Amino acid sequence: MVQALDRGLRILEILSEQTEMSITELADMLDVDKSTVSRLVETLRQHDMVQLNKSTKKYRMGFRVLHFGKTLEKNLNIIDIARPILRDVSEKLSENVHLCAFNNTMAYVIDQVVRDSGYSISATIGMIEPMHASSVGKCILAYRPEHSLRQMLNHYDFVKFTEKTIQDQDSLMRELAKIKRQGYALDDEEVSVGIRCVAVPIFSYGNQVRYSIGISLLASQMPDHKVKGYVDKLSRAAAKISRELGC
Repeated sequence: MVQALDRGLRILEILSEQTEMSITELADMLDVDKSTVSRLVETLRQHDMVQLNKSTKKYRMGFRVLHFGKTLEKNLNIIDIARPILRDVSEKLSENVHLCAFNNTMAYVIDQVVRDSGYSISATIGMIEPMHASSVGKCILAYRPEHSLRQMLNHYDFVKFTEKTIQDQDSLMRELAKIKRQGYALDDEEVSVGIRCVAVPIFSYGNQVRYSIGISLLASQMPDHKVKGYVDKLSRAAAKISRELGC
């Protein structure tokens, strides 16, 4: 555990339960010296996570926390909308199906329906999927506005997971164009050797893509001739979710 991070999170927890607290009060609650708490609070203040009340010289929660709350609220809404549809397509495919969301240049697994049948590959809720290698990540990237996509990729770290992982911006751009033409993304052992994944986009109001749904299987279970069948069922499910989101 990273001690400074742990203490910073504890400060936020304390302030979420109290109206305002001084450095001395926070130091007493954390049982650490005031200079340490002062440095932690100043870091949080610079990120707008806490605010200083100049009149009382005490700290309270900052407006930045509202942003995270709004993002979580959106994700919870999509989960409520998507869950019954994910259950249905999971039953039809007899496979685990996971839902991913794009936030702050990353793709997160925010929900999953797990089949209780034999050997299966499961994602982990909260897991970050590599945008350049995972099917769910590439699927979302393919529909990003070009200017923001280029800006993001100019500073992107193309981590190599396997020999098949895309390693440069030009190759990824060609892959994204292909994904947009065909309407789905494939991870062909690009994250893990022996694992193939396929994903389709979810469109919201204004045809924006912030979510995708996908499945992961052993490569032997997803030969090329079976991909279309998986895509068809996932696409129908994604279309239902898209309609609920106002597409």
